[in-house]
Amino acid sequence: MQTAVGNLGLECLMDRANIFFTSGYRFAGPLDLAALEASFHAIAGALRKFEYRLHFEAQDRFSWRHAGGHRRHFRALDCDDIDQAFAELCRDSLTLAEGELHCPMAVTVLRQRQGPEFIIAQTCEHTYLDARSAEFLFNRMVDYYNAQRHGDAAGQQAALDAVRQVRTIGSDEMLHLLGLDEAAHATNLAGLGGYPVADDGRHAIPLRDVPDCLAAYRRQRFAPVVRFHPLAPLLERCRRRHPEVTRNSVICAALAKAFYNLNRRTKDLPERQTISFKMLSDLLAPELRAHYGGNYIAFVPVSVDGERPVEEIAAQIHARIREFKTQKIDVSLFRAVEDAVRAGVVGTVDDPLSFVVTNWNNYAFLERADFLDGCTSLRHQSGVNIDPRDVLGAVLVNRPILVVNQSAADEVCVSLFPSLRAQAENEAVAAAIGEVFGQ
Repeated sequence: MQTAVGNLGLECLMDRANIFFTSGYRFAGPLDLAALEASFHAIAGALRKFEYRLHFEAQDRFSWRHAGGHRRHFRALDCDDIDQAFAELCRDSLTLAEGELHCPMAVTVLRQRQGPEFIIAQTCEHTYLDARSAEFLFNRMVDYYNAQRHGDAAGQQAALDAVRQVRTIGSDEMLHLLGLDEAAHATNLAGLGGYPVADDGRHAIPLRDVPDCLAAYRRQRFAPVVRFHPLAPLLERCRRRHPEVTRNSVICAALAKAFYNLNRRTKDLPERQTISFKMLSDLLAPELRAHYGGNYIAFVPVSVDGERPVEEIAAQIHARIREFKTQKIDVSLFRAVEDAVRAGVVGTVDDPLSFVVTNWNNYAFLERADFLDGCTSLRHQSGVNIDPRDVLGAVLVNRPILVVNQSAADEVCVSLFPSLRAQAENEAVAAAIGEVFGQ
């Protein structure tokens, strides 16, 4: 049955993983709560995809069906400690999945009782949106709010119109837009088949152990582990040797080095180690993001020599990113996942990669201290929660998954999805990361 929402196999998988992600934007200044609530309701009501729900039969049999209304969940809380309140919000975000009406997006305002600071927390169901699509909606909500504050009716209408034109197209149509030819795809797949990967530290949960881990996980609830680190000293150190490296490459190098150190210290692994991870790649340029919303992302394997200095690891990562972007290896992986879903074979082979990293940077927020009218932008932070519906969903989150957010003052937030196996593993990873940034 043809619907207004195109089918993406990745969104079927996201439905099974049942992921709710929260992006927290921290400000200082006076907030017009009524105007923000009106802005949220306007923007949340403008995206047609939110009127649909994914109906799952099997990974190769699913469809989007019109469901009518959806919950537009907005609330404000006064808090003694907004960071603690944010952690609790992330821990409890799965309650948005309860009840008859689905809730694709919610906004919670956490206000510090003693002081001018507050967090606008946007929580989204990953089945509907990736982080970049969620960012697009958040920015349009802010545009609407700012225009409303200045009596700019045309600006409010422009924000609504921008959201109303966004749609989800199916994977075949998107692949056509991305322009990957068959010869390049075949070359990329061959290269991926020969690409060296390793998980000698056994950070990924073997597929045979996933059912038992999932059963144990369902009996408890964890708040995501969230840590903040200074970026400037490590960035300066890496750029002295390799001026071309990006902030993202340096951050990912720190993460890889942390896993290497953890392997050496706690798992007695040798000095020479390949550290492999999956890096999320956004497939859409900003001009395409203005038209298409959904899960248009790929997870690309990246391997580095863990024994090398962080500066050299950053250079390795930088080169790998240039390679997979230039050759459209990320587009090939997106296609490969869609093909695997159609064949019903996702979750049948162990994947020797130690962790996953995804980078959410809202550059509109980062580049403007006055992003929100009358307020000063302070920090971007995140937290994710998961409640896999079945083993298929659990195999998508069977290793440490790290979310990176940058803030304007050269600060980086690293948060981890809850671990299906043991929260202590996440705490150990977080501590090891802190040591690298502190060097």
